[in-house]
Amino acid sequence: MEGSSAVGAFGTRLRALREARSLTQEELSERSGLSVKAIGALERGERLRPHPHTVRALADALLLGDVERSALVASVPRRAGPSGPSGRSGPLEHEGWSAAAGGAFAGSGLTPLFGRDEDLTRLTDLLTARGARFITLTGPGGVGKTRLATEAAMRVRDAFPGGVRLLDLAAVREPDEVLPQVAAALGVIEEPTGTVHLAERVAGHLADRRVLLVLDNLEQVFACGPRVAELLGLAPGLTVLATSRAPLRVRAEQEVPVAPLALPALGDGPDAMTAVAASPAVAMFLDRASAVGAQVRDGAAGAATLAAIARRLDGLPLAIELAAAAARVLPPDALLSRLEAGTIDVGVGGPRDLPERQRSMATVLAGSVGLLESGQRDLFLRAAVFSGGFSLDWLAAVEPIVEPLTTAGSDDVLPRVAALVEQALVLPAPSPDGVPRFRLLEPVRQHAITQAHAAGLALPAADAHAAYARQVAVDAHRRLWSAGIGPVLDRVEAERGNLRSGLLRLLELGRVSEAADLAGGLWPYFAMRGRVREGHEWLERVHGTGTTTAVAWSAVGRMGLMLVVGEVDGLRMLGDLAIRLSERAGDALLVVEASLLSGLGALFAGDLAAGERLLALAEARAEDLGVEEAHPVDPLPWARLHVQVGRGQGLLLAGDAEGATRLLAEAVTAARALGNEFGLATSLNTLATARQVAGDDAEAAALLGESLAVSFPLRLGWTLGYAVPELAGVAARSGRPVAAAHLFGAAATLGDTTSVDPHYPPSRAGAESGLAVARTQLGSDEFTAAWDAGRTATQEEVARFAADVVADITSPGDTDLSLRGRG
Repeated sequence: MEGSSAVGAFGTRLRALREARSLTQEELSERSGLSVKAIGALERGERLRPHPHTVRALADALLLGDVERSALVASVPRRAGPSGPSGRSGPLEHEGWSAAAGGAFAGSGLTPLFGRDEDLTRLTDLLTARGARFITLTGPGGVGKTRLATEAAMRVRDAFPGGVRLLDLAAVREPDEVLPQVAAALGVIEEPTGTVHLAERVAGHLADRRVLLVLDNLEQVFACGPRVAELLGLAPGLTVLATSRAPLRVRAEQEVPVAPLALPALGDGPDAMTAVAASPAVAMFLDRASAVGAQVRDGAAGAATLAAIARRLDGLPLAIELAAAAARVLPPDALLSRLEAGTIDVGVGGPRDLPERQRSMATVLAGSVGLLESGQRDLFLRAAVFSGGFSLDWLAAVEPIVEPLTTAGSDDVLPRVAALVEQALVLPAPSPDGVPRFRLLEPVRQHAITQAHAAGLALPAADAHAAYARQVAVDAHRRLWSAGIGPVLDRVEAERGNLRSGLLRLLELGRVSEAADLAGGLWPYFAMRGRVREGHEWLERVHGTGTTTAVAWSAVGRMGLMLVVGEVDGLRMLGDLAIRLSERAGDALLVVEASLLSGLGALFAGDLAAGERLLALAEARAEDLGVEEAHPVDPLPWARLHVQVGRGQGLLLAGDAEGATRLLAEAVTAARALGNEFGLATSLNTLATARQVAGDDAEAAALLGESLAVSFPLRLGWTLGYAVPELAGVAARSGRPVAAAHLFGAAATLGDTTSVDPHYPPSRAGAESGLAVARTQLGSDEFTAAWDAGRTATQEEVARFAADVVADITSPGDTDLSLRGRG
């Protein structure tokens, strides 16, 4: 039985609040929607425990402030616990409503929780086994911090015999109001006379009971951290689990970041849907969509759509929930179209039991942005221009007040980036080279784009972004001809989204010459990494337009990619034009590249005289190259190296294998001195071809092994496209047909993914002769089985297998090669 004093406390407080506002019971009835009879019963204590929605309706009708509302809520008698009636000695129970704003936790536990097993394990361990007393879950709005906190609280409630109390502070705006809210939620009703006094009263009220207090939505009052820490120091049995977009930054705090849900990998085939649906992001979407009666198409097409939706929502649980609600009226394909058009809220309201502030992503994100200072906000809106993430130099480039690519510029933006990271609007991102990198979740970015346009920042940021993209591409072009190209390739790979956006913006503005600089400058990257189709698409956008230099850049880039895929005739047709335009533009490096590529095309076509003439032109013009202030990389050693490799290829085509070997061995030495990995792998491949033509397959295998050891870590698709099939041919001629078939299968997959066609005639002949040997020595079934195994192997697996084949050929008997085959 509940104590009458508790019942009287609510009724007495309700009556006092009503009379203080000079309201009759009839007037309060009209405002609140409750009957006069119900209000009278509450004031007389005839109703023992009003429902949470009744308390909220009365508080709203009375226009109560946070403190008065909290006191009214706290005066509702709690249910009796194991220790007896509600009171100081009894447990504090979660009754489905919060002391501050009401209703924030009402839906907790009613829907499945996806992808949080590891987070829950960590939280329960911190709260129980490790005894952490102040834990803050941090992360962007809508990531599911509240849901995770309440689930964790439910799981550990037995470890807190004093009870678990959930308190939503979203409506609180002053840090000084947090402790009074906590006091009211814990049943300390007396008005405080001071913060210290109140903390002591709360601690005395709790005594030594073990209580878990969940404080939700602290980001707008994060300065309350020291007061919460002080309370914890006074109340040894109290543990606080908080949620906030930013950490509270006190020493007692243990921050636990909450990440978006894991995204699906792309799948195809009959099991595609099963694989995609296994990811937490898609599993949650399917669960919520099913709840509103939506139909989802099965099979590979349906799986691809669901995977794309999850990626567009970036695994953000609230965005998934809202999008799934729209699946009632929008099939997944239509929903995806709206998301791809940049619509973060698809026009259908979220579940009605969500708090008002969470019924649209725009509302959630507006609340986050509203907590930023002016300079932080402007930087955040400018960051919307980036595609796929950004580093500090890119961010500095879109700032109007700093100079990009300077230490000062990076330092200027760093404090504001740190603030954005702390508020979980910007997230740290994986970096290919150790340089700090950041990104915006896609729903966050779409919101920022809208706000940037409204603030007049979008177009200036896009223009500055495009100019910097052109600078990055031109700089990468020179750096790819120097030593240590791995970080350059990786950085360009990471910035592909930004570089593409920059290209499109330059074209939109009619700045074709700069667009040609960008697309043409990146042709070595596209060629080396085997991204030929993408490179062609970029170059097609600038082909044949703009200034003389622009047309020359486009032509040279197309020639480079044609050499990769074996379009020798097209390359030769462009060659004369590219050389003339480069000469007319007065760009010595363009002349060198155009004449070198033309010379290689002539050699591969069998026109040895033309090839030598063009290589001589490239060599002569290379002497005109100098180190420019804007590009401190000297391209002369690179040019000389590739002219020498070309001449070695010409000697081999002329039948002089020994002469080619001498010249190519010198090229390998020069490549080692230069430190350019692509040049070294190319020299090794060509020298290996000369050795296998001379009949020295063991030496060819050793050279190919070194080339592969250089090429695989850097993902040099161009040189891998030559080395893997040539090694397969060597393996077959060395009596290892099963290993050869395996490598030929791997080479076929490489060719499909990179478009590389190893069409240098002696190299192709060596591979084809080995393929014939392997087919002859193996039966059809055995050859097909080994081929298929290589076809499906990952690059890491191919790298390990190729290394074993090389070791087996160069040191027979020392290697346990499972696919050695007969002989």
